[in-house]
Amino acid sequence: MEPENPASGGRRKTSGRRKRPSQIGLEGLRRPERGGQVPLYYQLGEILKQRLEGGGWEPDTLFPSEREIEEYFDVSRAVVRPALSLLERDGDIYRRRGSGTYVSAPKRRVPIRGLIRSLREDPFNGSRIAILRIRRQTNDQTIADFLDVSPGQTVAQVTSILRIDKPICIIDSFFPVARVPWLLAAAISLQGGEQPVLGESPSLGRIDASFESSSCGPWTAKSLGARTGDPIFIGRLFQYGFSADQSGERPVELTRILARSDISQLHYEAASSLERGRGRSR
Repeated sequence: MEPENPASGGRRKTSGRRKRPSQIGLEGLRRPERGGQVPLYYQLGEILKQRLEGGGWEPDTLFPSEREIEEYFDVSRAVVRPALSLLERDGDIYRRRGSGTYVSAPKRRVPIRGLIRSLREDPFNGSRIAILRIRRQTNDQTIADFLDVSPGQTVAQVTSILRIDKPICIIDSFFPVARVPWLLAAAISLQGGEQPVLGESPSLGRIDASFESSSCGPWTAKSLGARTGDPIFIGRLFQYGFSADQSGERPVELTRILARSDISQLHYEAASSLERGRGRSR
């Protein structure tokens, strides 16, 4: 007999001994739609993921077994298993050999922002920035072109780690010292364990960011407490701002972000950030 295609909509078979029931229920969840172009396993994974991300199931709670999911959604194990594999790869559930599948802890929300915003505004409770390295440079033409600075102007590089309970991401920030005069001193204070003094200039405007998926190299893995090859997000972020003596905005910071994608979720409130930037530029 041919194996069942998880996209074909085949129904479940019931056999084998029944395992102990999970500690959470599936009541109220919609069923996957049969006969469409989206495979059943993918629909099922999305249905379960929405409930997991909604916070209705406590971390470390026993997740419904394959049998329970089969019976509730009236699908076969060939549909359930790839759906659960999607959730496991995304870090939403984890397995214990001989025990079952459990709900993972919620992913930490990682703010999409550079060092300037990270120091000025920190609504994420429990986060902390640890400075790893500070250096000044005047001869990197690529960075100078990105930041639109004249030859010979000093650009500072500050490499730091953002912790939210544990190391979450690396923030590698480049900024023209003349445009953000207080930031270098603030980073030096942080590195020395002192409270930084923050400045008001420049007023911040829009953010231009792009991200892609990648994997940890040895140094990144060691810094973030991960394993070499573990998944990460790599982002490049341009923060624009307004100086008191200029009418237009210019780039004030270029940031490279490396965030663990297994335990973090990128977060950006575009409307409120832009509103703050416009309000300060008036």
